[in-house]
Amino acid sequence: MPIQKLTKKEIILKSITVFREKGYYRTSMSDLAKFCGLTKGAFYHHFKSKEEVMMKSLEMTSDWFKENIFSIGYDDGIPDDEKLENMLDFYQKVFLHKKGGCIFGNTVLETILVEDTFKEASLNFFQSWEKSLVKIFATKHAEKIAKEKSTQVIGNLQGAIILMILNDEPQYLKDAIVKSKELY
Repeated sequence: MPIQKLTKKEIILKSITVFREKGYYRTSMSDLAKFCGLTKGAFYHHFKSKEEVMMKSLEMTSDWFKENIFSIGYDDGIPDDEKLENMLDFYQKVFLHKKGGCIFGNTVLETILVEDTFKEASLNFFQSWEKSLVKIFATKHAEKIAKEKSTQVIGNLQGAIILMILNDEPQYLKDAIVKSKELY
C-alpha cells in the first residue's frame, strides 16, 4: 500500500474504525498506521501514543454525536413529539451500517475494570446523550420520570447493540428503537 499524506483529522477518522472493530487493547500502533496507509514512523510523527489516538478518537466521535444526534433534543425547529423519533431513527442508521458497535460502549466494557483512562470521555458522552433525552422526555413527563426514561433508552440501545453484534442480528436494535419510541 502506498504511503498516504493525511491530516490528523483524517487519521483520527480512520482510527475510529479500527478501535470500534478491534477494541483498544487489540489495536496496535502498527494496525492504526497500516489502516491509514502510513508507516509506523509517520504515524508517530502525528501521535505520541495509542492512548492519545484513542482519546482523540473518543473526542471526535463525541463531538459528532453532539452535533448530529444529541442536538436534535435541543432543536426548537422540530416538534417535541418528533424529536425522539428523529434521534432514534438517526441513531439506528448509524449503528446498522457500521461494523463494531458503539466505540464508547465497547471501550467502557473493555477498559473500565482495568484502567480509568477513558472513563471521563465516555462518561461525558453518555451524560450528553442523557441530557438530550431528558430534554425531550421533560416536555411530557416530570423531571425524575424523564431521567428514568432517558437512562432506560440508553441502556436498551447499548444492550441491543451488544446482542445485535453477538447474534449477527440487526433486529435486536430495530426492536429496541421501537420500544424506546414507545417510552415517549
